[in-house]
Amino acid sequence: MKKCLFIFAMLLMAGFAFAEELTVTVEQAVELAMQNNIQVKQAGRTLASAERANKNSWNSVSPSLSANVQMQIPLMEKQREMDVNYSVSISGSASLRLHPSLYSSIKGAKLQLEQGQITYEDALRSVELNVRKIFYSLILSEQTIETQKRSVEAAKRQYETNLAKYNRGQLSELDLFSSQVNYESKMPAVESQENQLVNSMESFKQLLGVNRDVKLNLKGSLEGFEKFDEEKVQINLSNSSAIKKIEKQIEAAENQLLATRFSAWGPSLSASYQVGVGNAMGNTSGAMATGRKNIELSSHAISLGVSIPLDGYLPWTTGPMNIANQKDSLETLKESLEAQKRTTQLSIENSLRTIRQAQSQMKSLEGTVALAQKTYDLTQNAYNQGSRDLNSLRNAEDSLISAKTQLQSQNYTLVNAILELENTLGVPFGTLSK
Repeated sequence: MKKCLFIFAMLLMAGFAFAEELTVTVEQAVELAMQNNIQVKQAGRTLASAERANKNSWNSVSPSLSANVQMQIPLMEKQREMDVNYSVSISGSASLRLHPSLYSSIKGAKLQLEQGQITYEDALRSVELNVRKIFYSLILSEQTIETQKRSVEAAKRQYETNLAKYNRGQLSELDLFSSQVNYESKMPAVESQENQLVNSMESFKQLLGVNRDVKLNLKGSLEGFEKFDEEKVQINLSNSSAIKKIEKQIEAAENQLLATRFSAWGPSLSASYQVGVGNAMGNTSGAMATGRKNIELSSHAISLGVSIPLDGYLPWTTGPMNIANQKDSLETLKESLEAQKRTTQLSIENSLRTIRQAQSQMKSLEGTVALAQKTYDLTQNAYNQGSRDLNSLRNAEDSLISAKTQLQSQNYTLVNAILELENTLGVPFGTLSK
């Protein structure tokens, strides 16, 4: 039993040793999501269904075909004494119906396909936006943890220095204990942030469709986005996904209104052709005998028709009522389009204000970080020389960590605002940050 446990432990250790490791940039992460994400796959199947419907939208023009084979054999004796003993017949028909709504039906299928394409592209952009935001949020978490770790290492070095001073009799026990508490109190916060990062990384791997056993490393930074140039922004509301959707809805509503008018007022044409051939065997004896042995049967018929829906010309009937209701719905959609254009314009302006504010605050925070770093360095030197106390050193360190964290957070705010602006404008991600 112990031998089996030993072998199992060795295999488990080997599995960890040879665990796959994957390093990805933000572009590679997007590519993985496009290949493996469940939402992307579902959107692809929905689009394929719309493509099939559009491809076969002409099927209402296809003629209706039917065939019939019939054989009749009399079973009663009196029947067999009749002129015909049995008969065989084959018949077929072809009918075609043309109606004015055929045009709107084909156009409706095309519009559904175009709506499906917009929905598919919107799903891809939604996933890509989510991937990019989470990628950079994980980068921010890693940078924040790294800053906290450097603070822990500095506190550890300070404690070791104080321990050496205490052993030489140059430091009080209270100051040694304070530096030890300062060092040890920082560790739980770092461990908590590391656990949160692991959980977030697992969710990110699920978004990308990456196996949980893979160790995922992120290659990238939040730097470079501060070079955003507002002059690159070209506002074209027709590229907005939200506006495209409403415009297609308007086209679909106009097409549906046309179909309803055709149904209420338009005549429909029908044509059919029927043909039948057969053979019957007659009786040569009996009261009804005719002396014929074979009777050839055949028939041909053509029918043409026109149907005019007179009810559609009565204002109180269903057709005119539906037309009036669809006109109201169409006007509502047009109003929604104008409202969406205003909303999109406001969203763009808000994103631009957020970007300007983030850029301005980053410049200010960079100066704050530089000042805090210099203050901490001077305070540490003074503390080592005995002219400043431990509390002053801790305050200087806390100020430095806070300034660095605020700068990193503001950098992510800038990245997030640029991504939102690119999404609203409908331009490829990365266009405004290059």
